[in-house]
Amino acid sequence: MSLPHALLGVINYIPLTGYDIKTAFNASINMFWNASLPQIYRTLHQMEKNGWALSGIEQQEGKPNRKIYKITNKGKKELRKWLSEPFEIHQVKDKMMIKVFFGKQMDHHDLINQIKDLREQEIKFLEKARNEFKQTADQYAIKLDAKDDARF
Repeated sequence: MSLPHALLGVINYIPLTGYDIKTAFNASINMFWNASLPQIYRTLHQMEKNGWALSGIEQQEGKPNRKIYKITNKGKKELRKWLSEPFEIHQVKDKMMIKVFFGKQMDHHDLINQIKDLREQEIKFLEKARNEFKQTADQYAIKLDAKDDARF
């Protein structure tokens, strides 16, 4: 995935600060793509250079001013272009599969226990996705008036 395109997707809904974008990532996209705040700010800066985003200062009473980023028409075109491109083949780098591949060289009980532990972690992740992430997606859908997007 391309971080600039993920950021374009987020600010396509509503102009946001870098911190607000990170918060939105943590509540949604983070389950399959993570980005640190410094990565986000570096990428936003590059997006401005590319003409995909604009920033402006939002004046606030009694608080520091905020730098808000919004998508440009050029950014919307780039996002649509990227979204229309075919999926790339997923490059698998799976530590568990390497261990299974070389499983004869390790204690079988240890391998079985590691696979069981991983299974439990995955089940917990799916339960979290089913409950917490769906609730967050529904909240964002209402906040951003994007009800049709929540199902995706």
